[in-house]
Amino acid sequence: MQNHYEVLGLSMQATQEAIRRRYRELVRQYHPDVNPSPQAKERFLRIQEAYQVLSDPERRRHYDALLRLQMGEPPSARYSQPRTPPQRSSPPPQASQPKPNPALDEARRAILQAERAFIQGRLQDALYWAKQATRLAPRLAKGHEIIGDVYRTQGHYDAALNAYTYAIQLDPNNAYLQRKFNATLAHTHAQSVSPPSPVLRNLPALKLPPEWKLYAAQSLGWGAVLFLLTLAYTAPGAPLVLGWSLNLVTYLGLAGFLTGFLMAVSRWVAPIGDAFPWRRRGGQISAGSALVGLSALCFPLAVLLYTLLALTQGGGLSRSVARTFGVSGALTLGFALLYPHDWLYTALFGGNLLFLALVGGWYLADNLRLTP
Repeated sequence: MQNHYEVLGLSMQATQEAIRRRYRELVRQYHPDVNPSPQAKERFLRIQEAYQVLSDPERRRHYDALLRLQMGEPPSARYSQPRTPPQRSSPPPQASQPKPNPALDEARRAILQAERAFIQGRLQDALYWAKQATRLAPRLAKGHEIIGDVYRTQGHYDAALNAYTYAIQLDPNNAYLQRKFNATLAHTHAQSVSPPSPVLRNLPALKLPPEWKLYAAQSLGWGAVLFLLTLAYTAPGAPLVLGWSLNLVTYLGLAGFLTGFLMAVSRWVAPIGDAFPWRRRGGQISAGSALVGLSALCFPLAVLLYTLLALTQGGGLSRSVARTFGVSGALTLGFALLYPHDWLYTALFGGNLLFLALVGGWYLADNLRLTP
């Protein structure tokens, strides 16, 4: 498969002006309004993807680093652990086969994943893999640098400055990293010297790490789910059909949507496209569409059939699907026990609505994670 440079017909040494000029030429040639052939449409989409990466200097630098690693070039000093020079009194080292370091190899694989995620704009995934790399190899400067890049892109300049500081200590000769550190430092200094608002001047400043803010948001979300459960008991509403009220339908939908969103953000589940494959093969219905459709008709039957298929086909249960089914079933049972009008119909059919809402929240969280 062609890389982004080959798609545009340029070399890795092409300037930004050359990339823009070549992009305009290819757009005039392959735009669907000018060239209606199916091959031109596919080519145009690949041209757009290549230009989005290469026109951004930060994403291009990460893409170049990833490309060099994939082409088998030796890693730079930023990817290797620093070594102390031998003492003068020690004899010259003998040529020997380097000992394998599984942790370092695993850390480099995590850095590849982080680079790829950053290029694609999946900042939360890039942050996750970069932190995995620093956990496996704390003296690997590249992991700290990617963490700083993610935080700087998200606007968390203090956290980015802290990560860049670690990276520079491990790789002091990296001029590009030093420039990013200086730019981030200048930005934080400009923010600190700006005069505060007269209303907020005497209030104490509270600075929290970005992870704490995420945990606080998740706590609020799960608290809202529990609050919806209590509302099913304290404010059930008047029953209309099958003993259900409009209030109960609202509680089930909101609780399912919030749960799916929070499970995806908390990384309790894999991306929804991996857990529920949507692509059709031939004329067959996709497994994800069949499973979600059956859950909309009868949630307990969908759980039973999925469990039987997973056990009989030898593939085992998917952790993400099992967790979504388990959480949906537990929430449905909770609503059935708390809802005072008709617990049986709520237990049998409440999962239909709740699971569909959960899949919607899951899908939304995955799509939000793709945008920087």
